[in-house]
Amino acid sequence: MLSIYLAHTWSIALTAPLAVTLTFVILTLVFLVLSVVAQGWHLFVARDAGLRVTSFDRSRDVAEGWILVLEGSVDVAVGAVVDIHKRSGAAEVPLALVKVTGKNSNGAYQATPIGRINPAHIREHSAGGLKSSDLVVRPFVDMRRITEVANALT
Repeated sequence: MLSIYLAHTWSIALTAPLAVTLTFVILTLVFLVLSVVAQGWHLFVARDAGLRVTSFDRSRDVAEGWILVLEGSVDVAVGAVVDIHKRSGAAEVPLALVKVTGKNSNGAYQATPIGRINPAHIREHSAGGLKSSDLVVRPFVDMRRITEVANALT
């Protein structure tokens, strides 16, 4: 309001090309802001997508000796095979292929390893150094990984 009284003698002429350019710039900025907000929302919602290991324990109740509990917002069929990797610094090393054996009463998936788990990982787990938060679930299995596990079984 004060600017109108101080600069009342000034006038701004808004020509048609200037109006079109100004409208284009404003709408472009609005589009960019809305696009960034939408992409941010998609990333925020997707952070919980996928499976994660919530428990990794030795169990005498299953023949394989180990049981993993997987939770997430993804539906997985009983009998599906997923690949579990362990974070090691910036890298991820294979831990085991696991088969989903069922759901528990909390709605989490239970899985057992196919084949052997590397003895180094077992020692690390026994020493308390391997936590479930260190494990990454990859729902899609490479053919190379299936071949490695199949060769180890024979």
